[in-house]
Amino acid sequence: MADETEGEGIFLTKGRLEGLSDGIFAFAMTLLVVGLDLPDKASIVQSTGYAMDLLVSLESDFLHYILAFLILGAFWLSHHIQLNSVKRIDKVYVWINLTLLLFVALLPFTTSFSGDFPKVPIGAMVFGASLFAVGMGMFCHWLYATQGHRLVEPTLDNRYIRYVLISNLVVPFVSVVSILIALSGSTWSTVVYLALPVVGYVVYRLAR
Repeated sequence: MADETEGEGIFLTKGRLEGLSDGIFAFAMTLLVVGLDLPDKASIVQSTGYAMDLLVSLESDFLHYILAFLILGAFWLSHHIQLNSVKRIDKVYVWINLTLLLFVALLPFTTSFSGDFPKVPIGAMVFGASLFAVGMGMFCHWLYATQGHRLVEPTLDNRYIRYVLISNLVVPFVSVVSILIALSGSTWSTVVYLALPVVGYVVYRLAR
């Protein structure tokens, strides 16, 4: 079949790879909510005031959950679009995809960690580093497949290839900015991810 991996004794269809990828993305997005855990005292103190205080104390956890969920959703959509252009796969491409999924599966942990340490630079840095890794995984994923039209149709527009390649660098770029802000001692470095839609739109306009 055209979408099987190239190599003796290895037969993996693109559909199997898509199924594994969709499953891990879905699992990671679902697992993010586990990071929204309440202190043990929540089962002891039963009052409206205390309950409201607990919800307010989870502000950072909710922010990181929402950001991670939306960014993962955008990654999943981009991954689907990229795989749609790929017409065949090989062993190297499979391992690049597996490495990408490794960091996708790690994101729930880094999201929970950063939500628990909102005022410590290492929290934002770990969160940013994990998003940087996923973004660079997407970049390598597309670069390998399209370089010399290796795994895509020869007729695939080079401008489209370049646009997707640059788009994959948006999250890594914003992640680096967030990490640098965290290193400066600022506690609002995570907020920079709210600029992702704007940066993405600017890239889209420039690529037209």
